[in-house]
Amino acid sequence: MDAGGPAGGAVKFRRYIEWALRLAIGGLFIYAGWAKRAEGIDFADSIAEFRILPLTLIIPFMLSIVPFEIAAGAMVVTGVGKRVGVLGLLLMTAMYSIALVSALARGIVVNCGCFGTSVVGASVWMDLGRDLLILAGCAVLYTIVTREADLKSSS
Repeated sequence: MDAGGPAGGAVKFRRYIEWALRLAIGGLFIYAGWAKRAEGIDFADSIAEFRILPLTLIIPFMLSIVPFEIAAGAMVVTGVGKRVGVLGLLLMTAMYSIALVSALARGIVVNCGCFGTSVVGASVWMDLGRDLLILAGCAVLYTIVTREADLKSSS
């Protein structure tokens, strides 16, 4: 039976928005992780350019990012653990954004390496704008899936 009425339309619209955001954000991070998988040293150099992490942490950080992005993206796309996946991507995107702001504030020119080191952004400002847009999408998606989980647990 169709839910009908304004409430039914709102629920349907929210489901379409969730579906679109899950595909876009999850797919984006799967692609980003996949693009970096064979660029270990170049990606590590890109991380080092930010001058935030101690040298001893750059390689472990680089090795953890690729599987994290792919796994969290897959969680978001498939819906299996989507709330955890979205939260992980939200926090990681916030971390990327803070790192870019830090580089800008210190006058450091960086290649963020977000989509592999062979893909060089037009500027750090463009990279930051893109990351803030992704961050907003993650925040909206996290709000949607959290509300959905809360509704399921209260009924």
